[in-house]
Amino acid sequence: MRIGCLMPAIRNPFSKTVIGDDEPLCNQKELLSAFMLEARSGNNNVLLAPRRSGKTSLAMRLARDYRAEGGLATFADLSAVPSADAAADRIATALFASLSIDDKIFKKLSRLVTAFVPVITMNPDGSFSVSASASGLAKSGLDRLVSVVASLDSISSHSKTPLLVIFDEFQDLAMLGDGAQIEAALRSTIQHHKASYLFIGSRRKLLRDMFESPKRAFYRGATTRELPLIEPDEFSAHLVALAEASGAIWSRDIADIIVATAEAHTYSVTAIAHALYELTAPNAPTEDNLVEAINTAAARETSLFMSIYASLTPQSRTLLEALAAEPTRHPMAGDYMVRNRLTNAATVKKSLLALVNGDHIASDESGLVNLTDPLLKRWLNSRWSKLHMISGLSIG
Repeated sequence: MRIGCLMPAIRNPFSKTVIGDDEPLCNQKELLSAFMLEARSGNNNVLLAPRRSGKTSLAMRLARDYRAEGGLATFADLSAVPSADAAADRIATALFASLSIDDKIFKKLSRLVTAFVPVITMNPDGSFSVSASASGLAKSGLDRLVSVVASLDSISSHSKTPLLVIFDEFQDLAMLGDGAQIEAALRSTIQHHKASYLFIGSRRKLLRDMFESPKRAFYRGATTRELPLIEPDEFSAHLVALAEASGAIWSRDIADIIVATAEAHTYSVTAIAHALYELTAPNAPTEDNLVEAINTAAARETSLFMSIYASLTPQSRTLLEALAAEPTRHPMAGDYMVRNRLTNAATVKKSLLALVNGDHIASDESGLVNLTDPLLKRWLNSRWSKLHMISGLSIG
């Protein structure tokens, strides 16, 4: 009996997670170049972007490119950090991991982190991972956090180029009970550093306030930049190229509709493309396939979207549903409130602030208030049948 050859495994080219170092990154070349120049110059920047819009992938690519030029870069995720102690641990762990890329650098510079000692662990596959353990030389809490941040400057001073430090979801530190104290202590520690800092976050109003409000410690402590949307034409071409490189032929019309449906929001575009490739590869997708893929992409986010929805007050839920069905420039207008069963202007104003602070909604240059996540909008409209998932979809 002859055993046939196994077909090679097909890899879905549309990654819904952070883009890997060797994966193609669509556009943002100008912003990357600008941040590279800022990092070499030791300047500090803030990057504002909605959730799941590609900012973390961009920051990781910046770190990769900076290392490729001979610089040192570290990336610390501070999302939902519960305390100053936990923040110190995350920063130290990220720093040790970035230094461990080179044995000589690790031995020379890791000792400058006096509040922590590195812990090397062998994994089952034979690889090694690095973590941090408190050394006892610094007190717990804020003192330990300040100590580990101060060590970033010590390391930068021993490097030929400034150390690039990236803090993801930096605004979450300010949301802690002692957030104001943490802000003040970190600003006084960082302000004379030779290291270059990039602060990124998805709660744009909170992060912007940290750096643009005169009452805050980090006021004017960095240059604020917005992450621009990828141009639709370039995004569509990128989708077609990725599909073709993985053995599927997509029409430009299909790609254009994906980008338009997802409003050029990075994750939403990728999630729909991922579902479509999964459904049709290696065949060319049809209009019906695309409708199914859009519905699938939205449905797969149900767990996340339900947790967001459940975290809101009933009044904020009602407003979010109204804006999903009918984006508007005037959410407190009488006819809009009546049409969407919104109780009164004061309640709407309070709900608007809560939704903006959570970065669930934002207004564009024309003042139109809309949801920041197109898939969440489609999920809400589908779940409560206010609108069809696809309205007037056609490939002409």
